[in-house]
Amino acid sequence: MTQLLRALWLLVGIAALGWLCARFGLADVGAALNRVNLVDAGIYVCAAVAVLLGYSVRWQLVLRAMGARLPLGRLVAARLAGDAVGALVPGGKVGGDPVRVALIVGNQVTGVRASAGVAIDRVLELIGNCVCAIVCVSIFSLTRTVGTPQGTPLLLLGTMVVPLLALVVIVCTLRAGRRPFTPLFESLARAVPRVGGVLAVVRQTEDQLIEFFRDHPTAFVAGLLGSLLIELVVIVEYHFLLAAFGMALDLPTLLMTVLASGLSRVVPTPAGLGALEASEVTVLGLASGRPEVGFVVGMVMRLHETLWTTLGMLVLLVRGTSFARLRVLAARKAAA
Repeated sequence: MTQLLRALWLLVGIAALGWLCARFGLADVGAALNRVNLVDAGIYVCAAVAVLLGYSVRWQLVLRAMGARLPLGRLVAARLAGDAVGALVPGGKVGGDPVRVALIVGNQVTGVRASAGVAIDRVLELIGNCVCAIVCVSIFSLTRTVGTPQGTPLLLLGTMVVPLLALVVIVCTLRAGRRPFTPLFESLARAVPRVGGVLAVVRQTEDQLIEFFRDHPTAFVAGLLGSLLIELVVIVEYHFLLAAFGMALDLPTLLMTVLASGLSRVVPTPAGLGALEASEVTVLGLASGRPEVGFVVGMVMRLHETLWTTLGMLVLLVRGTSFARLRVLAARKAAA
């Protein structure tokens, strides 16, 4: 059934992308590809590498606070591979987090500690995402009050404020030494007995989370500030990505295109296929009345996603790790 749903979503994404191609044509996309500016493209690559390094350094900071020291190169490779798998499976980037765990487990890092480290790193990233999204929507709302449906910014703000508050509550709960996840899994175990086998792992992971948030506030604050800095570099990255193809967007519109790119990952099509392009068409249509420009922006961002997904899959290939092997590793760790 799961495979059928994935195939269905893939077909939906292909259909959506095909409709957009038929609607707007590929002439403007071809023109953008023909006017690539190598200087802007080089700056984009540098910014993209800086973002990847930022993610990995933040993760390394979390693991060191937990007593695990891993080389930065190993974390960079695991992050690349995890993001690539996350792009191809439902769940957005979070869908690739088990891969990150599998690739760092070893003599220095137990499965529980690796899981907790990835979870903390993801919490830091999500908080940064939500804060950045709120700022993006606020700037857009203040500068584009004419011609934009008034309910749209408010809906987007609500979409970001709710998960941000939920994350704050979870962090505060863990810092206070309470367990927010054990009751949830206990309820699930009563409804689905096979879930009961992971209760012990959940408790051990919560122990690691409680220890981090309670005993390492400096690392948490540093990771949070790092997340906000990474968000700024992401905006620079996307600015030069679009500039490399001759597209100059004003700051409010650029911020909304970045936000739309992130939100498109919620749609369970592989790599947000069709959803990414449709979201950019919507944003540029609302912001400037030029949805055809949004289609070109979406296709350029598709190139970006494809590039980094390919690099991540190459990392898995070089390490001799396949999807089948990852499932075996996951099964072994669950048994342990």
